[in-house]
Parts: sequence; C-alpha cells; structure tokens
Amino acid sequence: MKRFLFILILVSLFPLVVCAQKYSLDGKVFDSEKKPLYYVAVNLVGTHIYDLTNEDGSFHLEGILPGQYTLHVQILGYQKLEKEIDIQESIQDFNIYLKKSSLALSEVQITAKVSQSQEGSTTYKIDEEAIKQVQPISVSDILQLLPGNQVEAPDLNSMAQADLRNAGDYSDINAFGTAVIIDGNQISNDGNMQTEGQTVTANKGIDLRQISASNIESVEVVSGVPSAKYGNITSGAILINKKAGYTPYNLSVNTNPTSYQLGINKGYKLKNGDFLNINLDYTYSNSKPTSRKKYYQRINSGLRWSKLLSKKLDWNNHFSLNYAYGFDGQRKDPDETVVIGEFENKNHNISFTTNGNLKILGTTNYSISGNYTKQYSYKKTSEAGPIPIIESLEEGTYVTSFSPITFYQKTEFYGKPVNINATLETNQNFSTFGITHNTSSGFNFSFDKNYGEGRVMDEENNAATGMSGARDMNFYNVPASEVYSLFAQDNMSFKGENSSYLFKLGMRYDYMLKKYNLWSPRISLSGKYFKKYRLRLAYGISYRTPSMLQLYPGPKYFDLINLNHYSEEDIRSLAVVTTYIYQPRHEHLEPSKGTTLEGGIDFEHNGYFLRLTGFYKKLKGGISSVDKLLTFDKVKWEVPEEIPGEKPNPVPTDQVERVSSGFLTYQNTIETQTQGIELSMQFPKIKATNTSINLSGSYMKTHSENESPTLRSAASLTGASKNRYGLYEQTSYNNYLSRSNVTIAQHFPELRMMISLVTEANLIKKREVEHFPSEYPIAYYSIDGTYHEIPEAERSSPEYSDLLYSIDHTKQVPEPSYFNFHIRIRKETKQGHSFSFYANNFLWYNPTYRDDFNNAIKELNSRVTFGIGFNFKL
Repeated sequence: MKRFLFILILVSLFPLVVCAQKYSLDGKVFDSEKKPLYYVAVNLVGTHIYDLTNEDGSFHLEGILPGQYTLHVQILGYQKLEKEIDIQESIQDFNIYLKKSSLALSEVQITAKVSQSQEGSTTYKIDEEAIKQVQPISVSDILQLLPGNQVEAPDLNSMAQADLRNAGDYSDINAFGTAVIIDGNQISNDGNMQTEGQTVTANKGIDLRQISASNIESVEVVSGVPSAKYGNITSGAILINKKAGYTPYNLSVNTNPTSYQLGINKGYKLKNGDFLNINLDYTYSNSKPTSRKKYYQRINSGLRWSKLLSKKLDWNNHFSLNYAYGFDGQRKDPDETVVIGEFENKNHNISFTTNGNLKILGTTNYSISGNYTKQYSYKKTSEAGPIPIIESLEEGTYVTSFSPITFYQKTEFYGKPVNINATLETNQNFSTFGITHNTSSGFNFSFDKNYGEGRVMDEENNAATGMSGARDMNFYNVPASEVYSLFAQDNMSFKGENSSYLFKLGMRYDYMLKKYNLWSPRISLSGKYFKKYRLRLAYGISYRTPSMLQLYPGPKYFDLINLNHYSEEDIRSLAVVTTYIYQPRHEHLEPSKGTTLEGGIDFEHNGYFLRLTGFYKKLKGGISSVDKLLTFDKVKWEVPEEIPGEKPNPVPTDQVERVSSGFLTYQNTIETQTQGIELSMQFPKIKATNTSINLSGSYMKTHSENESPTLRSAASLTGASKNRYGLYEQTSYNNYLSRSNVTIAQHFPELRMMISLVTEANLIKKREVEHFPSEYPIAYYSIDGTYHEIPEAERSSPEYSDLLYSIDHTKQVPEPSYFNFHIRIRKETKQGHSFSFYANNFLWYNPTYRDDFNNAIKELNSRVTFGIGFNFKL
C-alpha cells in the first residue's frame, strides 16, 4: 500500500514539472435571442478542462494542449451542444448559441445514447428528453431504455433492482454489486438488516423504487469496465444527476391504473448569483387496479444549493439535503374474518451531499455524503396453538406455559443504518512524447453502521417449534463496516495517420474487512480509424464487500420440547423446553470478485451508427445462504404424579435422545459467468417525414452454479428410521435471454409533438440444466452430528440406500418467441406545458403456450396498460 501511495502522489505532482505548449479558449454563450447565459458548463470532452460562464456569458478555458477536441456546452433547460474544435493556438471571441429544450427543435434524442465517457468502457447516457418520453415514476422505469431491457408497466409494490448484464439466476446477488450514485453520493444498502416485512431489501441491491424520476436531469449507466475511481462494485454503476440551475415552477402529474405521482420543482437564481433548486414528490400505488389491500407510498423532497465560492480558483460547490419516506403495507379487508398475516415496512431517510471542484493541482474534485435511515419492519402472523411459549435469551431448560388455541405472533425490527462516504480526487492534463495524458488520482472512504434497536419479539406469544428460532437482537452491537481505497488512472490519447487512440490505464486498491488488500486493474484501449471505425477492448477487476447482515447475522436459537403436558385446566398445563444457542461466525466471508472482459466495434458514417459489443462477465464468490446441521441432546421429562387441583411437578428422566436441526448460514459459494452481445443501431433521419429509427438488443447466456451442497434427511427421502442427513451436489444451470427493440420516432416540430412506437421482440428465454447432480450423496451427517465424507467409488453402495435422492430430469419448456408493441405520445404547448400518454401492449396481443414442466397454460404478454401525464410550467 505504501508503494501505491507513493505512486499516487507522484502521478498527482508529475504534471507540475512537465513543460509543454498550452493554449486557451475564450468566448461567450448566448441564447437564441443573443442574451448571455449564466452558469453554463463548458468543457472539453475527455479532459478535465472546464469553466462556468459569468453573468455576461463569458468563459475561459486554459491549459489546453494542441489537438482536436469536442467542446461540450450544457445548461439546464437548453439543448446541449457538442462541437468539434481544433486547438493549435489560443482562440478569442468564440461565441456559442444555445436553443431552449423543446419539441419544436429539429433534433430530439429519446433513446439511450452510447457515450464515449470517462466513467467506463461501455456507458449509455439517457438525457432529459428521453426521460420525459418514458413518463417514468422511478429510476427503474428509465432503465427500460437500455439495450435488451423489457418495457414494463411501473410496479411500485415490488422491489426494483438494477440487474445489469444477467440472463438468469441470482439476480439479487448481481444487483447487490451494482453501484447507484446520485450527485456523487454512492448509496449504500450494507447497513440494512431488516429481514422481515412487506418487502425485504437486506442483502440486495438498491431499491430503485425509492428514487423519484421527477427531478432527474440525466442518467448514465456504466455496464462495462468502470473507471478506477468506482469501487465496492462487481456489476456496473448507475450515475444519476439531478437538476441544478434556474428553472420555472414545474408541476408534474403522472397516473396509470395502479399508481399516481405528483411532483413540483423549481430552480431559483439568487441575488448573489447562487442557485437554489427545490423539489417535492408524492407517489401512491396499489398492487392491482381492482384491489387496495397491498399498497405503497413514497415522499421525496430536497434542496440543492449551487454556489461559486471563489472565482480565482473556479471553486464551485453544490450542497444538497434530501428527505425520503417509503411505506409498504397492507389494509385489512373488511370481509376477512381471520387475518393470516400482516406485514409493513416504513423508512425515513435523511441524506446530505456536498461536492465541488476547484483548480488546485490541476483540478480537484471532492465529495462528502451522509445517509441516515430510520427503518421499521413489522410482521404479524396467525399461528395455531396451543404451543409452548418461550422467552429465554440464555441456554438452559425451563418450565413454561402454553399459547391460546389460536394466537398472533409479532416481530418488529427497528433499524438505524448510517453511511458516510468521502472522496478526494485530483486531475491533470499534460503531454509527453506526443501523448496527451489526462490523469486522475485520489482516495475514498466509506463507513456503514447500524445504530438500531434491532429485532424485537412479542414477549407474550413467542412459540417454541423445535426448529431454529429467533429472539431479540441489537443491531447497535454489530461492528461497523469500513472500506479504505486509493485509485489512479491515466487516460492517454495519441494520433496516427488517419487514426486516433485512447488508452486508459487504471488501478484501484481497496482495504476491506480490516484484512483484505485487494488490487483492481482497469484497462481499456480504443482506436478510431478514418473517422468512421472504432475498435474497443477493455478488461477490469472489481470487488464487493459483504453486507453487515451477512457478516453478523445474529445468534440462532434452537428450542427442544422436553415435555408437552397440555391440559384444558390451566393449572395442570405446562411444558418443559430446552434452549440451545449457536452464534454463527462468518470471519471466513470474503469480498466477491467481479471480472469483465469486453470488445467491440463502432461504425459511424453519413448518419448511420452501429455499435456491437461482445462481453464476458464473471462473478466469483457471490454470497448465498448454505445449509448447516447441528445436533443436540434432548432429555425426556415426565410428571410422575399428578394431584388434582395442583400444578404438576415435572422431573427429568434418564432417557436422552440425540436430535438434529438444520439452519442457514452464509458462504462464498455462488459463481456466475455471462457471455453476451449488445447491439445499438441508428439510421439516418428521414428528413422528408422527420422520422428516426433506432434498433437495440442483446443476447446473453448466463451459467450459474452453487458450490454448497444441499442438506436432506433420510427420513424425508425414503422414510428411513435412522434419520441421518445426506449432502448432495446442486444443479448447475444455463439461462439464455435475447431481446431487441425497434423504436420508430415520428417527430412533428411544428406541432411540438413526438410519437414513438416500440416493437419489442422477445426472441429467447429459456433455462436448461447443464449438469444434473448425482442421486447419491457426497457426504452425510450421522445422528450424532459427525460429518462423514463418502469416497466417490462408494457412493452407490447399498449402505447409503436410505439416502438415495430421486432426481427429476424433466426439461423445462422454453418460452416461444413473441412480440410486444408499445406507443408513447408527448405534446408540448408554446408555453412549455406538456401532455404525455403511453400504452404498453396497445394491440392487446396475448399469446399463450403450454408449459408441460409446470402443467400450466401461460400467457406471454402482460395485459394492456396505459398511463397519462401532465407537466405545467408556472
């Protein structure tokens, strides 16, 4: 680590001693009426050279090395501009004119656009106009624009995760490795330990339902090899940028048969030149149009203050403060006489972020963020009694009473996860031997801790079942999770005859779990030839630390009923219960490792654009629950004599039975390998009709396997009297998934209207077994809990006939190919108000097929769903 720190400092200081001819670019930015625009971001793509315009619209870019660049100019509410510029000397009076974003413009992008970004090797940029066309309620709706993703109606009553580049199993584990970053704040779910309620989100990725789409300016998705500055990930990143700058009042209303959303946001320009953006959003959703039993509510609010702290240093700072409330719950149906179960999740979240940049050591970027969530989960289930009641938090044998014939058992979880994240990064531009270097280096620190009361059981009705149970558990006793990181990256560009090259060389160091020193190289190379063709190749490694719940799951309680002496007379009714406690230790857990290799080709000429990417993605050491077995001595108790009207006096006997019980623990046992192809095509606009055609799609094959054996008892398999437990290999699977979308966008600038028709082709979706496990065990536990490994040559011996496991070799039926059709319409007025409408499966095409594996007739498409939206500028 010391050597890497030295190299990091050297990279940061080396540009200060490198001398090369550098130039400047000075100009002004105006609107279409030639009025100067303030706070416009002007930067050279692929470098860290930037500026924000002054009140008179002027900007100054300095330290520019000779060469050709793409000038990127952007401000909220205006169409961004990208212009090629050749810098061979300092340039003065370079004027730029921007047009207000509107459907009256001739060019409007409504699909995810491939981006040549410093954030990663394969990135897709989704801008505000594309977001508006989707009419999203949450971020998960926006991600439908990615190649190969399915267009679906918003579903706010189920958890939504970002399952990038995965065709099949273990989507929770894949999503757990996807970073979600909002305005530089990497959201963490590591401190979440809520394992009960309506929706369980612990040990999973970020729940995208919680993030409102009403105040988002753009989303950038890194599905390839990420920049070295991004860590604690194994499956890409989602970068969300919220609106900052002046905007009028925007009132938005979106509704569909199950949900509605109301939002308002406004960007103020203050007298001192600062900007203050505020937003408020409320969303409500039922699980079904005809049922209000299960429902979801969400409130999002926030403010963002943008300030120029120092003109001399070009020091720009953004401070944001946000509050979010989420509720998953159920209503009691008036017709229900018996409630089987009640579930509820409630979250209050407060977060802050301060980030900015200033010109010290080239350009220095910083970000500090904090998140605090007050979580409440509730589970109430109807149980059948009478059952012995248990309360003990210590091992031992005790006498207890019985529950009523029917009763409710209640469990509550109180969580208070806290996350703190800090990043400091320096960026420089310099040239050596004809190679232009854009370097970045820095460090990152993240902290997760849960200060909640934890799991609280109902003391009155906690039932002993003879199986692994749970008691109170204090989350605040669980140690914090900390990750320390260093990173450095050099983006080197150079030119040849009719060609240009970009070589990104990055390295990241992570110190995880206070013992793992992990190195993550990130390398990519691209070459552009004759201004038409681009070849790309990238390779990267990344790591993801386990969650706090995986590391510290809490003690397991095993309750054995020694005596069940139930009587209808309360005084004569009692039970004897022995409680054993086992504390799992998970020091063996390691960070999961992600490896990505990808290559591709781009072609761009005369309005045609083609991007073809082949990739290989491997996750090793994914964490999953694993079967374990414990055995205990169960002493039989008896009541030797009963006296009418008096409480019995139980006593132990000499009879001891050895009993066993299974439970789940966590291990690094999951491995997935995904191979795939992604395609993006754009055709020249048909100018006579102003029609655009885009094609996107993907093909993926995911191989998944679980290295942990499955535990099964002989009694459950063959009814054998000697109840030993066999361990069996698990089935490995191959999942295939292929989808493509053709989007035809019909634009009417004179009417300020956009109509898009999406034809979705669901080409392949199947799951097949690559390897059936043997029907014979690989090992077994004897009745006393001793582990016995069985040599491979002896596994078919009659000695183990009681452990013979019947394997079902029935093949699953793949879904047949089918199509779906969706339409989206958006209309604007001259005042900036807009109306939008969408209809998914608007042709009401619902083909069916027979699934012999499940003996069922299945419908391929969902029923037609629609939604409308209004946006008013006040």
